[in-house]
Amino acid sequence: MTMTPKHLIGKSNPMTVITPVARWKRLGTWLVLFIFRHLPLGIVKQLAFIHFARWITIKREDLPRLTEDQPKENWPYDLYLFTTNFNGSWDQYIDAFGRIESVSKGLNMLWYTSSGFPGPWPMRLFKRYIHYFEYPQYLYYNAYPGAAVRDIDMALQLERKLDDFVARTEKPVDDREFEVLFNAFFDDVAPNLGQTGREDVPTNLEHRAQPLELSQ
Repeated sequence: MTMTPKHLIGKSNPMTVITPVARWKRLGTWLVLFIFRHLPLGIVKQLAFIHFARWITIKREDLPRLTEDQPKENWPYDLYLFTTNFNGSWDQYIDAFGRIESVSKGLNMLWYTSSGFPGPWPMRLFKRYIHYFEYPQYLYYNAYPGAAVRDIDMALQLERKLDDFVARTEKPVDDREFEVLFNAFFDDVAPNLGQTGREDVPTNLEHRAQPLELSQ
């Protein structure tokens, strides 16, 4: 029986993907990341199931050596690291990236330098590629395991509205006036009263890794 760490049982799930990039494509990768850092990524902000996402490059000469006598890596690739955490299952997350046209175009730009990248379509090959280069998460801190991105946003809005209600009712008011203020407050915050809680453990992934041929 597979044991799932307690910190991975919740609405948020982590993923780390490390893909190889041929050295001669280093400049292209840097240029793509530079462009994306200066673009208004409104579509990504609308994907409210994403808590965090980041792409970085690791030059092959920057690979760590734990001791001086450790041989230097003779690795012909740079590494391209993508790390994220999100709500929902692995398949739902990857499906969203592949099926939203503007996002899939961005993926083509972000990963086009990665060796063997098949593009977001067909989806089967894209999932196979991501799963092949995905690394297991042995440690993942989740401050609010029972909350999705929308839950946290709604809670922050609720806090501000509650502070405002308390400020307006600090002065003595009669029962009728308080009832009117409270009913108005409750109607206002009703959309912010979401349900939190841990979700079921995700099922095993359907898309298993197969050996891939990498072209330099």
